[in-house]
Amino acid sequence: MNKIFIYILFFFLLNITTYSQVGFHWDGGVDYLAINSYSGAVTTRDAATLKIDGNGNVNFNNWKISVRVVNYPVMNGNDVFPADKISFSPIRTWGELEPGPVPTISQIGMPLSTSLQNGNGEVFLVPNSNAALINENDKPQDYFYFEIAFNLVVAPGGYLNALQAWRQYRFTFEYTLYDNNNTVIGKLQQDFLIQVEPLSGTPPSEDQYFIQISTGATNGLLEFKTIADYINGKSITYPNGLTVSSNTNYQVTVRSVSSQFSSATGNTLPLGVVHLQLSNSSHTTNPVTLSTGQQTLLQGSSTNGTAVGYDIKYYTDTNDSRLFNAQSDNYSTSLIYEISPR
Repeated sequence: MNKIFIYILFFFLLNITTYSQVGFHWDGGVDYLAINSYSGAVTTRDAATLKIDGNGNVNFNNWKISVRVVNYPVMNGNDVFPADKISFSPIRTWGELEPGPVPTISQIGMPLSTSLQNGNGEVFLVPNSNAALINENDKPQDYFYFEIAFNLVVAPGGYLNALQAWRQYRFTFEYTLYDNNNTVIGKLQQDFLIQVEPLSGTPPSEDQYFIQISTGATNGLLEFKTIADYINGKSITYPNGLTVSSNTNYQVTVRSVSSQFSSATGNTLPLGVVHLQLSNSSHTTNPVTLSTGQQTLLQGSSTNGTAVGYDIKYYTDTNDSRLFNAQSDNYSTSLIYEISPR
């Protein structure tokens, strides 16, 4: 069954920290992939190796890494290579941190596949790291580093038929590292060339699904500043925050990656303090309460390939004692939105 996943990072409150001693660097990767089959293709060596490094003591928590296509649409003649058919998959991590160990892909909580957007919007390779990069050393000038390697995957499908043969599509990818306050630590740009050769086999018939979180809704934020926010409840709405399309009946589900909201200092909040609802001019969904269970958020009929937008609303209940009793801190979790056949 075809499924598409999309991640969204959700934040509570605000806590300002800077990491002036942390850097972000490119550490190599192949820059070419040939496609000769309707089955798609995957790089046989690392397509991107991203390095976070610096000197001295650091506790770099709740960090994020995004990627976007700078030069979309990428064309050859009148044909556009759809960016949402390209995805990144993390392969491994390594580095040198004192006292260690170096966090793994699963400890960080990275999605195993992240598809690009058809446009210039960001998607997150690391939506919100569950593992801090900690370096504690008596020598302030001691060097530390942490690296992540990714494969690049081109999805299979009949869409490749219009893109052949011996035609090249040059993408410029921009990678951005953020700290826990969404402050940009560094940006990297690298070119990647995809060549579509004569394709073997027969173009398959396929169902087509699309789901996208708008750039503005990628980092959801509920900020409690006054006592009225706690008494009356707090809400935030992102207009057209979610866009879907499908050529079959579909459903959209949502779940949290983590079992609770957590902060870099170890404080936690139950997921149940936040509710989620979608709406547009013709339909309002029943609200769901955030949890790690996969919950059906929306069911719909075929849109015949037309993109349909929904406002995303996050809100809390009035007089929720769990919020009254919480420590002032920056709490976060990552949400996964998924579209699939119904």
